Amino acid sequence: MTIKTLQYDDFMLYRERIRDLLVQIYDINFDVSHDYSINESNKKINLLDEYIKTNQAVLIGAVDGEKLVGFIWIYKHEYFGETRMHINQIIVDKEYKRKGIGKRLLEEAEKKAKELGIKVIDLFVSEKNAEAVNFYEKTGFVTERRYLKKIL
Repeated sequence: MTIKTLQYDDFMLYRERIRDLLVQIYDINFDVSHDYSINESNKKINLLDEYIKTNQAVLIGAVDGEKLVGFIWIYKHEYFGETRMHINQIIVDKEYKRKGIGKRLLEEAEKKAKELGIKVIDLFVSEKNAEAVNFYEKTGFVTERRYLKKIL
């Protein structure tokens, strides 16, 4: 298993696989139709394409042989005057879960943040995704803020 920063050529090589992983995660974690998952994933792929070309995002992949089995998408942002690294997505193929891949991807993102002098990494996670919440808590994340909703 290789963990590496994916350059634009790598992104183009794995583009469809990344889209499929995005669809997989939307289907599992959100109460939306499969068609909606596909549409949102296509939008994300188009954004990611532009962000990688313009160095606004970093994509780190987990590659097993020739197959992309997971990735983490990160970018710098400002939060109340503090520069932070934001995890937009971290996805590991369901067949490769519980093998330490997510942890390795997160460790690589932490290295990138430190290289840039960034001291805080943040992310959003769905309350429904208890497995992810548990993973983040085990790796040192704490709840800073909650996003609540009320159904009328």
